[in-house]
Amino acid sequence: MSKEQSTPPDTTTLSTKLEEDFVSPLTAIRGSLEILRDFPDLDNDQRRRFVTSAIEECGRLERGIQELAASVYAAGRRARPAEAESPQRMTGPYAGRLRADGELGVVDVDFSDFEFSSTALVNEFFDAIEALVSDTGRRWFFVTNFRNCRVWPEAWVAFAHRGKRVSVVHALATVRYAEHGDEAGVPGVAERDLYPSRAAAMAEVERMRASGTG
Repeated sequence: MSKEQSTPPDTTTLSTKLEEDFVSPLTAIRGSLEILRDFPDLDNDQRRRFVTSAIEECGRLERGIQELAASVYAAGRRARPAEAESPQRMTGPYAGRLRADGELGVVDVDFSDFEFSSTALVNEFFDAIEALVSDTGRRWFFVTNFRNCRVWPEAWVAFAHRGKRVSVVHALATVRYAEHGDEAGVPGVAERDLYPSRAAAMAEVERMRASGTG
């Protein structure tokens, strides 16, 4: 066994990093919330101080999560033998709802008339999305059809988390549309955020591409 193979990971450095990025802010947030819970008679200045502290620690925790996601993605990229120019052909139950155009750099995602009724269903669909693009070595414009899509309350946390991951790791930008749409079942997706057709969404993609904002 080589020296490199037998050398254990630097657990002290890893432990310190976890402490700084995750454990410490979580402890501080919990402490602030417990004080706010247990001392309802705090004056406004004291209450504001603990609320401000909790918000600042949330920001610190969010930065740690972003750094972790970036490092995991970079490690995955290094482990791949080569980058592919185009996505693999999609198979499986969501094949008809996912289409990638390598020349345009666009992935069409069809959530229309689909109900995300559970976390498991969310993860299945987003696993298929990531399987389509994860080995391409590039970022994509995602053009997503939300017409009559429904996200049940018990699936919303997973839906928001997986959507954020795709945006951070794989997307140049995401443009949403709903032809004759009814977006009421998708929390966080307002009518003003939806283009009225795929053609309008694609026009926005081209505008962003031309301006360099995507």
